[in-house]
Amino acid sequence: MKQIYIVILMLAFGFTAIAQDNSLMFTKGIPQSTQLNAAFRPVKKWYLAMPALGSVQFNGTNSGFSWNDIIRKGTGMQADSLIVDLDYAAGQMQDNNLFATEASLQVLGFGFAVKQWFFTFDINHRLKARMNYPASLMNLRYGNWDYDLSQPINHSFSDIYVNGLDYHEVVLGASKSINDKLTLGVRVKYLIGVANVQSEYFTLEMETFQNGNMRITSDASFRTNIPLDITYDAEGYVDNLEVRDDADELFTSTKNTGFGLDLGATYQLTDKLMLGAAINDLGFINWKEGTSRLFTKGTFDYDGVNVSDELTGDAGDADYLEQLGDDFEETFRFSNDADSYRTGLMGNFNVSADYQFKEWLNFGLVSKNYFVDDKLVPQVTLATGLQAGRILSGAITYSYMKNAPANLGAGMALNLGPFQVYAVTDNLNAAFKPASAKYVNARLGINFVFNGKRDKADDRPEESVE
Repeated sequence: MKQIYIVILMLAFGFTAIAQDNSLMFTKGIPQSTQLNAAFRPVKKWYLAMPALGSVQFNGTNSGFSWNDIIRKGTGMQADSLIVDLDYAAGQMQDNNLFATEASLQVLGFGFAVKQWFFTFDINHRLKARMNYPASLMNLRYGNWDYDLSQPINHSFSDIYVNGLDYHEVVLGASKSINDKLTLGVRVKYLIGVANVQSEYFTLEMETFQNGNMRITSDASFRTNIPLDITYDAEGYVDNLEVRDDADELFTSTKNTGFGLDLGATYQLTDKLMLGAAINDLGFINWKEGTSRLFTKGTFDYDGVNVSDELTGDAGDADYLEQLGDDFEETFRFSNDADSYRTGLMGNFNVSADYQFKEWLNFGLVSKNYFVDDKLVPQVTLATGLQAGRILSGAITYSYMKNAPANLGAGMALNLGPFQVYAVTDNLNAAFKPASAKYVNARLGINFVFNGKRDKADDRPEESVE
């Protein structure tokens, strides 16, 4: 099970390339849309999600660059070869860029209507990981000296932020029609934390002086609850760390707990236009078991090395590289404490509009937003929904996301009696051109949906309905 924690760490540091299931919001009749707005009532009677298959979801983002931005076809003598083009990739990046991933598995889910009320129950396993990184990372390709201008190049990496979160949630939801226009909803969550990695703060500056000397300054702190075996040197600093053999037990531990809320509302402004607003994943997890806080602060001055003895064969300073490494390690020694701590849930909020132009045709708009290290990351999606009675519903969407304005998405729900199978994505581009995709998104699942007695009007065009 150690490999699972390695995967979590890699995800937290941007191993994968966050769309937000916007197509799900406009594909009619899918019960899991209540996860986007707690006030939604997509089912008239009741539903049951197929255990472990009701919702399998993955979102991934790298807003900075795609694979094709780095690996490109060469020119001139290299026209028949693929080359690593860091200059082009750097040109595609913004000052601050986002690596993120989000995945969830609905272990169990059902819901039912009782007069003006609609109740839901879910058990989900969720993983979120986000990293903010500056475009200045790419400047390392220039080294630390501009030979054309004969001047030093300094580097700053102080905008890096990392947060990875893995947890279980048990969710009880309820929505109520207050009147003919207003519906309010809430989903209350009991949370059981599995693993977390989070940067409290991170500062790293690399300064080069005119005489070629360098100074590296660092001040950083990371928190984690991944159980580590930590050994210390004689002065009490961290000497080595490894994931403990009993790390598997975190998956069944109930010592890292918390609570969360989703809040939603819909308002039927006219007979055809419905407005919606929701705040999702408000809450916290208290991490108490297996916690560590690793922090370091120091300044390393590099004034060159004497390699004359090495060149002449004398033994004097033959170990200069080893000594240099020891000096660097001595400057940036890590300390540790094991206090409990609290993290948020990386929440988001959205506002939406849904216009039912015909019984079989609707148009939608949603703006979904979340924060990464106090920086707002917005998304906007336009949607066209289509319905063929109760048998088939679908949606075609177009989304604008950070540094990626063109994302064509689609959704489909097929209902064969009570049996429903669905699939939605906010980015079809990734399926056909994965090497150029900055966003990857998909959700699919199987439900049993019961909408009560069939009305013949369900299959007739709006104009013919009495």
